[in-house]
Amino acid sequence: MKLGIFGGSFDPIHLGHIKIAAAAYSQFALDKVIFSPLNSTWEKKANPKASPENRVKMCKLAIEKYDFFEISCADIERGGITRSINTVNDIITDNKNNCFIYLIIGEDSAYQINQWNQSKDLLLKAKIIVAPRESNKRGIINESFNLINIDKIGISSSTIRENIKKNKNWEQYVDPNVFKYIVKNKVYK
Repeated sequence: MKLGIFGGSFDPIHLGHIKIAAAAYSQFALDKVIFSPLNSTWEKKANPKASPENRVKMCKLAIEKYDFFEISCADIERGGITRSINTVNDIITDNKNNCFIYLIIGEDSAYQINQWNQSKDLLLKAKIIVAPRESNKRGIINESFNLINIDKIGISSSTIRENIKKNKNWEQYVDPNVFKYIVKNKVYK
């Protein structure tokens, strides 16, 4: 079985995430794409604004109409700092080593993957699929990585949160059910 793992804060999950996952699924003949919301980030940036429970619920709402998407709560259940190698190991174990892992990452992450915890082990266990992304970070992407053939994603969760804070329009960037959930539960207020 060919499994794509798409990790991130998903704070909130947006239509760009769905577009990336759907493109990876079809272009690389994956059997399934597993969204894996992180618990907390290892980078020197702020942790997610929404609670883990809210982020999981938003992911479930965003992917419910796709039978080839699912969600893993392994990173949140494990607690602590999320590392991609742990996520990959968990999914390999859950599937009794009967799978090929494809890790879906953004272009900005592809430039720094060699700095990740246990990156050599990670690159032995997972093929990398890179999504083009608007980013200030530049570098060289490993030639063994696979690139998704889609336009750069111009949506970001931080922009959505900023628009919510400033009472600007943001509804068009998320699934309608995610929009309703955020508003009803005042997730970012």
